[in-house]
Amino acid sequence: MSAAGPSTYAPLHEVDGSDRAEIPDSIYRAAVLTNSLTSGDTWVHVEHSSTYGAALMFPQVARSAGWPISLTIVALRSFMFLFFGMSLQIYLLNQIGREERVMSGFAGQMHLCNFAPGGRGPLGTIITPERTYSFGQWATRLFARDSMKTLFPSRAEEIDSTVDVGEYALESFQIRWVCCAVFMMVTLEELIRIYHLFTLLWSVPCEAGVWIDGDKDFQEHDSWLERVHLKVAGIPRHWKAIYFVTLLLPKFMIWKLCCQAGIEYLMETADIDGTLVNCVALAFILNLDENVCETMMKEHTRVMMSKCRGFPLHDRDSKKLMKTSQLISAASDPEGLSSGRRTKAEVATEYLRHQSLSRVTFRDFIQWLPGKLFLIGFLTMIFVADYYSRNCVFSQVEGEPYWTMPEQ
Repeated sequence: MSAAGPSTYAPLHEVDGSDRAEIPDSIYRAAVLTNSLTSGDTWVHVEHSSTYGAALMFPQVARSAGWPISLTIVALRSFMFLFFGMSLQIYLLNQIGREERVMSGFAGQMHLCNFAPGGRGPLGTIITPERTYSFGQWATRLFARDSMKTLFPSRAEEIDSTVDVGEYALESFQIRWVCCAVFMMVTLEELIRIYHLFTLLWSVPCEAGVWIDGDKDFQEHDSWLERVHLKVAGIPRHWKAIYFVTLLLPKFMIWKLCCQAGIEYLMETADIDGTLVNCVALAFILNLDENVCETMMKEHTRVMMSKCRGFPLHDRDSKKLMKTSQLISAASDPEGLSSGRRTKAEVATEYLRHQSLSRVTFRDFIQWLPGKLFLIGFLTMIFVADYYSRNCVFSQVEGEPYWTMPEQ
């Protein structure tokens, strides 16, 4: 057995006080990394590739500059593109709802609910995989059978007993639930953006802050990007009210309508391949604002948005393993020569003490849990339950689906 090399270290719980004096710099770097992981998000930013971000940022930049004509035009254009993107999103969502509510209703298409193999279908017979068809196929077979009964009314009973039109039902319950969860996972990013927008409007001071900053010492050959800096600053109260009405509330309503329409569309899709394709394709509606920003806004406008710095939130050092100031002082003064400063060895020693496996707490267990995964499952159940409550009735009759179409 070969001897352990210089890069091999003992587990955290086996490092005693004498060994801690020789802790390498890699342990200090691990302490810095762990500190950043436990700090959470300490900045809020404007969306850099969305019409929502442009409509929030440019009016404040124009206000900070005293409303010059050029920046005022950019601010007005940003709102124009914002309302254009919103109109597209609302129109497409309305057309999806019209297809499901109006067109399918006139065609006689019933809601799928829980019609699946093993239960009874719309015609009341037991559904089996070999007798399961899409609505178009099933309606055609039903039309052919009824046409034969019309042509030969004296043989109607014989036609009913010999011609099996099958049932309109789902092909797979598992695919339906998985695709609904994938769809909610795709739309979750938009909900996170809504939360960040709310956090920005809530956290930024209600004052007329200056969004334009710059370096006093610059060279003549420097570009305007190097001379001028854009940053999130205070927003007056009346502008926050405007943003709440024109940005935050419509953004949330469009997300909610898209989730409802998407889940209903997936729940009404019977075949497996159609469900798989639609689970991701429907989410493109939420990305239309980014597409409008990318294709219609000018290049220098998008560059200005990308250069806008965020707004620092309240200090979260209390939630960290060690204060940021301690880590910075240890990095600038490794030996702790200045009074009151901690050495790298002291920082690493405290890191080893806190990160020992014997000190696992309930808070560490909570951090291990995938919060977004639970949120996806919760949202999926909420919108699926909304579909059942609006379109289906619960049945306790043995041999029938739990959810069936209500009586007309």
